[in-house]
Amino acid sequence: MDLIYRFDPFQPVRSRSPKDADAALTLLREGNERFAEIVARMQERVLGGSAAEPLVVPVCPVSLGLPLAPGMALKQSPFALVLGCSDARVPTEEIFDQSFNNLFVVRIAGNVLGTECVGSVDYAVRHLGPSLKVAVVLGHSGCGAVAAAVAGYETPADYVDIAFTHALRSLVDRIQIAVRGASRALRQVAGNDVVKNPGYSGALAEVAVYLNAALTAFDLRREIEGLGSTGLPVFYGVCDLGDLRVRSLPASSAAGDLPEMFAQAPQSPDDFVSLAGELAKRVVTSFPGSQ
Repeated sequence: MDLIYRFDPFQPVRSRSPKDADAALTLLREGNERFAEIVARMQERVLGGSAAEPLVVPVCPVSLGLPLAPGMALKQSPFALVLGCSDARVPTEEIFDQSFNNLFVVRIAGNVLGTECVGSVDYAVRHLGPSLKVAVVLGHSGCGAVAAAVAGYETPADYVDIAFTHALRSLVDRIQIAVRGASRALRQVAGNDVVKNPGYSGALAEVAVYLNAALTAFDLRREIEGLGSTGLPVFYGVCDLGDLRVRSLPASSAAGDLPEMFAQAPQSPDDFVSLAGELAKRVVTSFPGSQ
């Protein structure tokens, strides 16, 4: 497989500044699709697939945000604020195939909104507001912080390992809201005996990952509005480590099921209840014995 980044001086320079939130989300969607396609083609070739045509990615120094002269310091002008997890398997710029100066990235384990994160968000909104068009919370499957919260919920006796570590406890405690919401939704959808199903723990973690991203987006929207910025919309999505595609809902086996990449931050507690129910319905279909 040949992956070629090619500079063509005769190609028109693409604008690095999307005009609005829709245009910004389109750039992120296209970037994630491009990145996932590159990975999929690489995997196919490694597994013995036939060599396809070279994959050519046109690039331009201006569009990439590169300084064009030695010693030149560019003005910071990201078009999106992204709050993501610190997990090394989910590098934000690569996931969305974006170059530097495109994204203002805040990363913390579990993509929760702690005090320090709020400070970074405050800076971005106050000082980079004119260039920012959208804010996105990016969760991911297989999140270790969510797994720790799930383990603490299912086996409270083991929580002592975390309980005496204030910093770690404060992080995991924030995720417990999503875990409890996920547990309630699974019980409502599949009955109280769902906890006996071999797939329950995995389902609980999967639903909690999405709810946690949505909850952080809800908190992020309130923080941004508290800074007096009501024009910066907030969305969330979850990167599936299986195929590196971002989705707002888990993919299902149903024909034609293509979840949107991003969803708007919930507006009320009722939105969380509805979202939790939808997530639970999708996840329980993958239980052993489900049709």
